[in-house]
Amino acid sequence: MARINNKWIRGALPALLIHLSIGSVYAWSLFVEPIANYIGTEQPQVQFAFSLAIFFLGMSAAFGGSIVEKDIHKSSLISCICFCSGLLLTALAIYIKSLLLIYIGYGCLMGIGLGVGYITPIKSLMLWFKDQKGLATGIAVCAFGFASAIASPIITWLTANITLPESFIVLSLIYFVPMIIAHLLIKKPDWYKETTTKTDFKAKNLLKSSHFILIWFIVFINITCGLALISTASPIMTEQGMTSEFITIVISIMGIFNGAGRLIFSAISD
Repeated sequence: MARINNKWIRGALPALLIHLSIGSVYAWSLFVEPIANYIGTEQPQVQFAFSLAIFFLGMSAAFGGSIVEKDIHKSSLISCICFCSGLLLTALAIYIKSLLLIYIGYGCLMGIGLGVGYITPIKSLMLWFKDQKGLATGIAVCAFGFASAIASPIITWLTANITLPESFIVLSLIYFVPMIIAHLLIKKPDWYKETTTKTDFKAKNLLKSSHFILIWFIVFINITCGLALISTASPIMTEQGMTSEFITIVISIMGIFNGAGRLIFSAISD
């Protein structure tokens, strides 16, 4: 591993492996009704686990940047452990029918894995592809969007053939493999040296910038609208009497266009 020093193997491939794994969160809506029926609660209560996961994604991504800067191998391992153990804890929560434990496992623990995993490859990719930073970030985030296209048929098959707790255990094992491989492969370029020079920059100064506030608000509105649809897609279509096969196809198509849009417009930004 140490002798391999290629931007596609050390930068792009780990990014794809991580984001194809954690991006499966976009197929969450397929679980809402089955979990609600299994543990005997209302769908909106189960749906809140996704909201928690996205909240912890944002918080861990915002405040986990320093870990990525200092040690990208540590951050990739943290992501793998939190994401996969979160799925395992969710399996236990469903088995004992504990909604609170679902919130902790899927919402909090897996959410942290999502956030740290989301930003881990970005820094490395932008260094490896320093002249094509838009394409570099697009490579990573497009995989996050595409993930639901892959996860949807897998989830549909698992829930139709084994129990819900077993489904989450299998998913945890499935995603552990690519994420641990990414952890072993990911590396910053040899020429890059972390700067030790102190700056006067303070994060709180961003809150005084009207440009930052406006951009943040635009992104927030955009993401909120998208996630509102993604997180409720399956229950909405179920209420309309659509079959599980049709729902799986629709969510997969959403994932394909989600990923393609991320890659195309990121590349255009260059």
